[in-house]
Amino acid sequence: MHRNRSLLSRLRRAWPLLALPIIALLALVIAGTAAGGGGDPRPWPGGRVSYFDASGSRAAVDAAARRWNRSGARVFLVPAHLRRDADVVFVEDNGDLRRRCGERCLALSSSIGRPSDGHVTIWLGRGLAGRPTALNVWVAMHEFGHVLGLRHREGTCSLMNAQAYDDECAFPGEDAGTLPCSPATGDVAAAARLYGRERPAQPCR
Repeated sequence: MHRNRSLLSRLRRAWPLLALPIIALLALVIAGTAAGGGGDPRPWPGGRVSYFDASGSRAAVDAAARRWNRSGARVFLVPAHLRRDADVVFVEDNGDLRRRCGERCLALSSSIGRPSDGHVTIWLGRGLAGRPTALNVWVAMHEFGHVLGLRHREGTCSLMNAQAYDDECAFPGEDAGTLPCSPATGDVAAAARLYGRERPAQPCR
């Protein structure tokens, strides 16, 4: 049934990314007034968000940011030199992730959109932190999507799907069986509704 899949593929299918509705609800509760009360997420002024990696995954987080910056939406994810100057801080899970969203949760953002205090924490599971892989880059892209104000979307080929990415999807210029090198069309359209469009999506490289 599963054919011959790599360990990465099996992990993508087996582990949910904030998969359960109660987990998605928890993310909204953590977000406070920015995402509470069923209101629309607040966008970041000018689509500019600074980030800092304290998880040991800087290359993966940078790769995820570049993919959003090339997506065609008018967003600008830029690294901060100091943690205290960052809007978003990536941290390796120290137990908070498990307490907040369960043992099988890959990552969690403290906010959907810009919170009232302008500071977001993203917890990465310990198994994800470290050098870039297809999976941790994809997870970082997903969490950046939440930071930008995107909620979960239906469709297995969406970056913002609550489940792990379906490796049978293929995007233009990509082979089936690989993770997307940029957010999917629907994800970019959702971001563009908040921030506008900057340019056509740029080729992956």
